[in-house]
Amino acid sequence: MKKYAKIITAILLVTLLALTFVACIDPDNNSQGTMTLVLLNGDDAKEYTVDLSQIPSDGNQTGLMAVLDYLQSDGQLTYAEEGGLLTQVGILTDQRVDGKYIYIYTDVETDFDVSAYAVQITYKEKSYTNSGFGASQMSIKDGCTIVITYLIWG
Repeated sequence: MKKYAKIITAILLVTLLALTFVACIDPDNNSQGTMTLVLLNGDDAKEYTVDLSQIPSDGNQTGLMAVLDYLQSDGQLTYAEEGGLLTQVGILTDQRVDGKYIYIYTDVETDFDVSAYAVQITYKEKSYTNSGFGASQMSIKDGCTIVITYLIWG
């Protein structure tokens, strides 16, 4: 009887470990298609079309951070972060002293901020809502657009 208990325990342990790895797969990120990243500074906009098949899936970075990493390694833009917050992305630099903060907006509904503090902007006659997630948890989907700009506070 002890022999069967050990075998069943081993099978359950292996199954549990396998499910743990499967649960870590992010279903909200596409690895095919293209997405658009927009850096918006007033009327000055810089658009990047990103081929999602070029984004490394090595697990070092995920979501928008994987896109920023790819664009930086490709020499298209630079970014910096401090304490998990983006402090510089291309032409945008966090200016907390002046009340200007880097803010991220998306058209992926599952990422919308649904709190009472949600903010929307319009870019090229389309509405974008600020992300309710950090950059590394944001969904990257074929056809999506992410707009990074300033939020002026104060």
